[in-house]
Amino acid sequence: MTHTASVTAEPATRERSSWRPRRTPPDRLVVLGALCLALVVTGAVLQVAHPFIRHDDWSFTLGRHEPGSTAQLIRNLYEGRWLNTVYWYVIGQRTSIVVASTVFVVAYSAFVWGFVRALAPPTRLSTFVLTFAVFVSAIWIRLIYWPGTLSASMIVAATAVWTLPWARRRRWMLAVWMVVFVVLSILSYPPVAALVFLTFVVTELGESTRRLLVGAVAFVASYGIGVLTVYALNWLAFGTFGLTISAWRRPNPLRSLDDLTTNVGRYGTQFASLVALLGWAAVVAAVCVVWALVDSTTRRAAVIVLGALVIVVALEAGLTVYSGVVTGTRASLWAWPAVCLPAALLLKGIRPSRIAGLVALALIAVVGVVSWRTDLGAHRVTRDQYDVIVSDTAALVGQHPGDTVVMWMEPRWKATARGSMTAVTVRSMLYDQQGLYPRWCEPAECASIAQAVQQDPHADVLRVGGLTVVRIPRPPAWL
Repeated sequence: MTHTASVTAEPATRERSSWRPRRTPPDRLVVLGALCLALVVTGAVLQVAHPFIRHDDWSFTLGRHEPGSTAQLIRNLYEGRWLNTVYWYVIGQRTSIVVASTVFVVAYSAFVWGFVRALAPPTRLSTFVLTFAVFVSAIWIRLIYWPGTLSASMIVAATAVWTLPWARRRRWMLAVWMVVFVVLSILSYPPVAALVFLTFVVTELGESTRRLLVGAVAFVASYGIGVLTVYALNWLAFGTFGLTISAWRRPNPLRSLDDLTTNVGRYGTQFASLVALLGWAAVVAAVCVVWALVDSTTRRAAVIVLGALVIVVALEAGLTVYSGVVTGTRASLWAWPAVCLPAALLLKGIRPSRIAGLVALALIAVVGVVSWRTDLGAHRVTRDQYDVIVSDTAALVGQHPGDTVVMWMEPRWKATARGSMTAVTVRSMLYDQQGLYPRWCEPAECASIAQAVQQDPHADVLRVGGLTVVRIPRPPAWL
């Protein structure tokens, strides 16, 4: 009997030994592949290697004694981003714009990876599609032009999502994690705090309702601690317990019922602009929410995510209602995760839900890619135009090294905020690439230059007397 059994089992054993499982890439290679593909498809690689950054970000890559540098400490009186100031003192002023852009994109990629890991997609295909869709955020692309200012906040976000699994081992560690990273978000870029909270929520979907409610209260309390920390630091540094809101932000402090009505209307306009920016991605997300609520396997998770989003939106709206300040769509970093999460939840539902989740994420990804290519394309055209101005200026200075380099702009544009932003960008590029830092022309010089421009209205760089004149172009349409 024993011999027969062994003989009978032998062919099966040989069959099993000859079988080899199909090799599949590990999850980390799937995520890296999705991130690399996203960087190439969107055109972000060129933005990293040859970046275009906005006017007020240049000072974050300059040393304190370089022309164009601004006092970093005093900015905290108006913005309260103390961690950014520390980052500038230690790292920012010693880097180039390419390094700053690289740090920013790498940190953001690390955040996306950590966020997807928290969602734990069930298959490698869903991991790939989800990673790609989360990365191509139609909101985040509008921040890529401030790498010097925002790198610290992206490092905070990335560190938060990667340390969360470790923090969840003990309740007290999780509480410390919440306070630390929400406060650091407030000290660098407050909208990042919403990303920290949403990452916490998606890792706690299987926990008790009580634990989730405690986490929500901890988040709101941590946000308050962060605000109080900013106020305290400003009081110690400037003698002001709070923030001084700049006039250009059009503040409208809440003091009456009329102020309440005005400020609620302002946030309503801001929210409508956000929905318009999300476009079809918002429609897809709405369909996925309904589907997730219908599917009994995803219903509870969908309700929890919706509750978390209500808290985040209420906090954002409360700040606008209280101050009257409209932050703009690029500050609503929670919006793109909000678009992706319902579809991500469907990935763990019944088979039709899983298929719907994949299709929805693919559609959301298409919306994101179009947003990226449109936005980067418009900025790339401007960058190419300014590069020509820089190279032509350098060539003319090379021919006439004794000339004084000055800037001139049509008076009707120079007097506007958009004109000033354009001039700062061109001058900063001249200094970054050629070491030239032109001054504005004097009134008499401007008059002579205006006459020369009339004779040659298409010249971006011209010579008038002993002056090499950089003609600042009109502000681009996207500004």
